Amino acid sequence: MTELFKLKIALIIIGLVAFTTLVSPVETVSIVGVGDIMLGSNYPSDKSLPVNDGKFLLKNVKEILQDADVTFGNLEGCFLNSGGTPKPCKNGCYFFRMPERYVDYLLDAGFDVMNIANNHMGDFGPAGRENTVKILKNAGLAYAGLKDVCETAVFERNGVKYGFCGFAPNTGTVRITDIEYAKKLVSGLDSICDIVIVSFHGGAEGKNFNRVPKKTETFYGENRGNVYEFAHAVIDAGADVVFGHGPHVLRAAELYKDRFIIYSMGNFCTSGTFSISGISGYAPMVKVTTDKTGKFISGQLFSGIQRDKTGPVLDEKQSAAKEIERLTKLDFPKTPLIFRENGEINTNFFHLPDSSSLNVESDTLAAQIIEFSKQYLGMPYRRGSKGPNSFDCSGFTHYVYKHFGYRLGASCREQINEGEKVDKENLKPGDLIFFKGRNSKAKYTGHVGIVISNESGSNLEFIHASGSRGIKIEELEKSDYYKLRYITGLRILKEGSRL
Repeated sequence: MTELFKLKIALIIIGLVAFTTLVSPVETVSIVGVGDIMLGSNYPSDKSLPVNDGKFLLKNVKEILQDADVTFGNLEGCFLNSGGTPKPCKNGCYFFRMPERYVDYLLDAGFDVMNIANNHMGDFGPAGRENTVKILKNAGLAYAGLKDVCETAVFERNGVKYGFCGFAPNTGTVRITDIEYAKKLVSGLDSICDIVIVSFHGGAEGKNFNRVPKKTETFYGENRGNVYEFAHAVIDAGADVVFGHGPHVLRAAELYKDRFIIYSMGNFCTSGTFSISGISGYAPMVKVTTDKTGKFISGQLFSGIQRDKTGPVLDEKQSAAKEIERLTKLDFPKTPLIFRENGEINTNFFHLPDSSSLNVESDTLAAQIIEFSKQYLGMPYRRGSKGPNSFDCSGFTHYVYKHFGYRLGASCREQINEGEKVDKENLKPGDLIFFKGRNSKAKYTGHVGIVISNESGSNLEFIHASGSRGIKIEELEKSDYYKLRYITGLRILKEGSRL
């Protein structure tokens, strides 16, 4: 083989590798969602517009909005420079008519898709709705939510096809109250798209309505929908992420069939007559990462806050994230979502590969178990607790192994009889390690943990639920307490273990 021929072959191989890299499908997608956006109203006059013509309203959060494959928001008002027919009003109505040039602010901030199913989209009648559709279309933004006009949208980003639809209880919108029709729209999108995003504007409004009641909500005599039933129904039909808004305050999040729901994201950027005092000023950015089928992998809550009419800023106190966590624990205590102090959202189960029914090498499985168990570092100890928000020692090992298909006994005295005894120097990651209880001279087992590393028995580390410090990692040789009480190790995982 000549050197020239070898060179040609090498170039062909390099080209094939590069092509494969370029066309290989993405494994995960990230979607950022925010709540109500009303950038400033020119009604009744331009004097109502924000300072600097609103050019800097989104500057403090732009990097977060841009750091996703898709960014979504609810457009709470129409784009119209002038005119239109103001809606009939008996007392105390709000009218939102944004200058058409403000669409550029959305593009600059990184938005990809807007919901236009809400009450304020109809503030200026057909002229406002029609012009908003025209402005969004010309700007290249995806949009949906108006009945018989733009009920769904399909768009592509980075080789992934997204479907989107929006719902509300208001005239001219695709109705949140017609669940059967909503399911039909979602199912149609699911049949042609990789990821389906659903938006709803529903539920009662105000600080007294921050809970998800799981029943139909009536506000000002209007049926505002059963948002709980609706969200579950659209996921049953094929939706992958559900973003809610409408109450002007935050509501809980939930994981249903491995799909993420947040029931209200509150006011995000509402310069004008919106109330942003107290919890009404919380303006989170919710980032959801899914696999290529829409299955939830992780999330991130960025706690924005509106303190004045100059747009959202990041809140060092993490007020929005704490409020969403609090409400979630109240309304969905059994949801597997776990909220971290840094705003991360994880789950209390580990995402195995799609081929999880196949045999898995014990070393690989052990690594997965250790990674899963470390998610709970810092969780509190509670006697008799089996998780996911607190554990005792055997509750922790039982909980971890259960999510990998292994049914351990409920107590450490039961667990010590369920595997193969292993000498300390031969313990491997994923093995169980047992100790006596507080009385070092006792003969019975009183404590258990999971080995995470071992260098010939001289530097063994294990993770466990400590009675005084919760889930933590210990080094056996550096702990006189546990070194004195060590009993034995146990191997649960074996080569070719079936999950």
